[in-house]
Amino acid sequence: MRKSLVAALAAVTSATAALLAGPAIPANAASTYCNNTTPSSSILFYRADNGETGTGTLSNGHWRYKGGFTLPTGYTHAAASRDSLVLYNADTGAGEVGTFKNGTYSRTQTYDDFSTGWTSVEASGDSVLFYNGDTGAGVTGTLKNGRYQEVRTYDNFSTGWSTMASSCDTLVAAARHGSGDFPWSNLGYGTLKNGVYSDKGAIPRDDFLGELTATKDSMLALSRSGGELQFRVSNATNGSGINFREIGTSGIWDQVGRTSDSLFFYKTDGTAWISTLSGGNYRNVGALPEVSSGWSLIAGGV
Repeated sequence: MRKSLVAALAAVTSATAALLAGPAIPANAASTYCNNTTPSSSILFYRADNGETGTGTLSNGHWRYKGGFTLPTGYTHAAASRDSLVLYNADTGAGEVGTFKNGTYSRTQTYDDFSTGWTSVEASGDSVLFYNGDTGAGVTGTLKNGRYQEVRTYDNFSTGWSTMASSCDTLVAAARHGSGDFPWSNLGYGTLKNGVYSDKGAIPRDDFLGELTATKDSMLALSRSGGELQFRVSNATNGSGINFREIGTSGIWDQVGRTSDSLFFYKTDGTAWISTLSGGNYRNVGALPEVSSGWSLIAGGV
């Protein structure tokens, strides 16, 4: 994670290779951590320009505001596990970690020596992955009890993954390789638990899934189709069951936040909508009025 540990990582140039050519884990190897801990309802909203932050809970489609405070400005990424949160500045290498439970964030550690340039930061129930789409470098570690602990560095990630999301134990990544008129893509997936990512496979596609978001056991893909977003959902547990199906369309959203069973759709003007996604089943709940505008990061746990 730190500069001295990743400086020697080699870039991988194959954009269509598996996400990681690591050891496979049997599909029936269930995540003990996910099964034995309480799913997260915590979600955080952050503005990079002024550090304004708000937190709350979102469970079964019901939102409750918890409180507001100020964090350092400039964070570019945030990721929440089952009970913890990491914030990171890709430009400076600054970051912080803390507990994130019942809608309350409490900082436990700050950093000024993270490597710069990570393009994706994604958390599962107990782990987090840092990935650089330009070089193929990657780092994984545990993220629980308000602490980050680096476990492994990687030099065999493919480059070019443009979107990632993780359920409680399953990480999915997508890359677009074709043109806008003739898109084709690749989908990689595996387990992310105990601070380690293990590859399970890849699925070539003749279309692009778009942006990915995950709840504790499910995955949502949003791809632009004209002036709308095409919705697709899939189960996502034990590094398997990845099979996206279309469920409909909506208008354009700027961000989608998640908790263990719910989704928070958001436009920067403050327009918001809540849905649930559990067991691979999606359900609309409705609009949420009086949401602040300008949030640049939305991060919730699983």
